[in-house]
Amino acid sequence: MATEAGAGTLVLDASAVVRLICHDPAAAGWAEQLAEASMVLAPELMLTEVANALWKLQRSGSLVDHLEPDRELQVEALALACHLDHPVYDCLYLALARREAARILTADQRPQRLANQVLP
Repeated sequence: MATEAGAGTLVLDASAVVRLICHDPAAAGWAEQLAEASMVLAPELMLTEVANALWKLQRSGSLVDHLEPDRELQVEALALACHLDHPVYDCLYLALARREAARILTADQRPQRLANQVLP
């Protein structure tokens, strides 16, 4: 990851993405560098590396306590997607939250607004 903030092109590596996701203190200021960059690039490999890092976090118990199989939620998620006119993949989270009487933690405003409509 670049060590100086400023405009220009930035190449983002998977280890930086994972540190940003995990709010690692070493990543302080990196989000600002991303925002200030005129272009952020990464090889496709970054997606696989980030997915693998998330798998490792999940395996160590550091990510979530339980991963609910999508197949258990798909019927309700599809019904919600049709009702809300919103993509099924977001509605999987809504379906799980509804089933478990849970809240949703998301950075996306639209799914949060939809959650406010369909969750108690």
